[in-house]
Amino acid sequence: MIRLHIFPATLKGTPNPSPFCVKLETALRLAGVPHRVWYETNPANAPKGKLPFIEIEGERIGDSALILRHLNDKLGVDLDRDLNDLEKAQSHMLQQMVDERLYWVLVHSRWIDDGNWPVVKRVFFGGLPFPLSRIVPRMARKQTRAALRTQGTGRHTSDEIYALGARDLAALSAFLGDKPFFFGDKPTLTDATVFGTVVNIIGPDLPSPLKDAALAHKNLVRHTERMGELYAAKRQRQPIMLTMAA
Repeated sequence: MIRLHIFPATLKGTPNPSPFCVKLETALRLAGVPHRVWYETNPANAPKGKLPFIEIEGERIGDSALILRHLNDKLGVDLDRDLNDLEKAQSHMLQQMVDERLYWVLVHSRWIDDGNWPVVKRVFFGGLPFPLSRIVPRMARKQTRAALRTQGTGRHTSDEIYALGARDLAALSAFLGDKPFFFGDKPTLTDATVFGTVVNIIGPDLPSPLKDAALAHKNLVRHTERMGELYAAKRQRQPIMLTMAA
């Protein structure tokens, strides 16, 4: 049995506050892979210091992309198996755009945008006792700001960052068109990837130009709703375990 370690579902409006946790759990559900969910509150417990990660056959594997590659190699889990070579290349590029740029715009909207930071601080750190409730959020925001700058997105103005995100969303909308899923009538890994990020943009009550841009694309909204229905329909009736911070 695979143990899937993800963040607790602490942010209303999304299955999980992490797009990567949503992506991986959605992929496992769509592929029908038996798994047990363990809620982690400390990413430092993960093999790569971030969530999600899985435990399978005594091995701990981190990073959603590497996890899916491992499951493909070991179990034949491949949501893109019916795509041709060109479509697989397109799927890869779409996933990279979402994971490597649109994701960072989402991070900016939550952690750096002063309008949303108080909500994010309360959701993620509200349960900490004083003085940790003052110290930890400040440190986490500082680290996130530094990560954004190192990655590159944080070197731009807020208007420029949101404009980049709007262009990514417009590209996704154009590619999706009037299809139910990105490559036709059947969801692929691209659908799971886009769902993980877009549901985190439009689902929570965190207003931003990024959310406005996403809501303007009605086909992306419908896609998110459609994937949410599939996600719920594929829910496994298995115990959910909680792992407290070490």
